[in-house]
Amino acid sequence: MMDAFSHLDMTALDPVSDFKSRMAAAEITHALVVETWKGDNDQPLKVLMALKSPDFRVVPCYRPEQGLPTAGVLDHFMVAGLRVKTTDLHRFGPLADRLERSGKWVVPHAEQGIGPLARELRVLLEHHPALRIYLPHCGWPRQNRSDDKNWEGSMAYLSGLPNIVVGISAIEYFSTESFPHNDVKRFAKRLIETFGAGSVVAASDYPLFEKHLYVEYIKLAEQWIRQKDVNWAPRFESLIFG
Repeated sequence: MMDAFSHLDMTALDPVSDFKSRMAAAEITHALVVETWKGDNDQPLKVLMALKSPDFRVVPCYRPEQGLPTAGVLDHFMVAGLRVKTTDLHRFGPLADRLERSGKWVVPHAEQGIGPLARELRVLLEHHPALRIYLPHCGWPRQNRSDDKNWEGSMAYLSGLPNIVVGISAIEYFSTESFPHNDVKRFAKRLIETFGAGSVVAASDYPLFEKHLYVEYIKLAEQWIRQKDVNWAPRFESLIFG
């Protein structure tokens, strides 16, 4: 099984070894490790790329003002795609063409809410219809702990796209309850009904939650998905790792 969205714990003495031990405890065999916006895990991601580990793929952030990532990084087989802010999607065209041709993924960030992100993705996909989109964090169903009124409509629209998967992650972030965060379960259920279990993946957002509960969080996401489909086989994992 795959953890489809994680960072690294930069407070650990060895962040990569720390995360590998978490994965082993949770019986996770593969992971998609994403750069943070503040870039503090950039060097460990470069270590993973240099090791060429078959168990990992990485997603760097798109930083157009810095000219990052470079072409060499983007073409690296360990790089599965790019993390992009909503506000940068309007100037993402040249890279979108490159990602579309290579089969790599756009991993968008909804810093303005899911409504503006869905509108920007619609424009982007008009020009790049084969572009693959990975929408993490349950599609950002809440803002400031309140339900986002644009979430249902945005998910209905996005579910009609041919190359999109969604991740059940950042569970604690959207919850107003303690673990196991049953108030978020309804969002996961709706995503599975809307997209189909094969287009939904389990992820953690480690370490941005109660990190000592890593195993419990990843198992919770998996459990929510398997309740709808006991034979769950997410296509996202097979597309990235083969």
